[in-house]
Amino acid sequence: MSIVLIRHGQSQANINGRTLSHQTISLTAHGHLQAQALCHQLPAIDHVMVSKYTRTYETAVPLLSQYNLSAEIDEDIHEFSYLSEQRCSNTNMYDRSLWVEAYWEKMDPDYQDAIDAESFAGLYQRVQRFYQRLNLLKAAYQERNLVVFSHGQFLMLFKMLMQQQQALSIELMQQFRFNLIHHPIENTEFFLF
Repeated sequence: MSIVLIRHGQSQANINGRTLSHQTISLTAHGHLQAQALCHQLPAIDHVMVSKYTRTYETAVPLLSQYNLSAEIDEDIHEFSYLSEQRCSNTNMYDRSLWVEAYWEKMDPDYQDAIDAESFAGLYQRVQRFYQRLNLLKAAYQERNLVVFSHGQFLMLFKMLMQQQQALSIELMQQFRFNLIHHPIENTEFFLF
């Protein structure tokens, strides 16, 4: 039995749609099909965790329905929102591209774009907390299955630290960015903890 971590299905933001807030981005029709397909790819599920963002819950809905479960919302597993949500409202990837470039050029783990944005150090702390939480839950899921629906950037750092624990550093941030560009976690891709 296992703990499975899954990236949400294709979202409106993934296809360059305009979005109003990080939290309310929903799945595309294709994303809903991807979510449905997970019902045939995973073993029987006993418990489901989602982030506070709509797209993870929407991805979980087919499994929740199939096993008559409700989702637990975990406050730590939401996406890395390093740009100001207020500034990003009603924008798409193209609109944000220069802001994204400027953020990553700084390559400063403590830099915060705005009061309503998160630093890489903040993401690192959330990932470490959740990693510790799953370590504590591991024993409880030797005979049962837990599925965690999260986001590409959160899961990328989680996976990196799962493979090799590292201190927060500029080098870690650089490797994280490299992996996001060259080895992204695809929509509904999953891996075991």
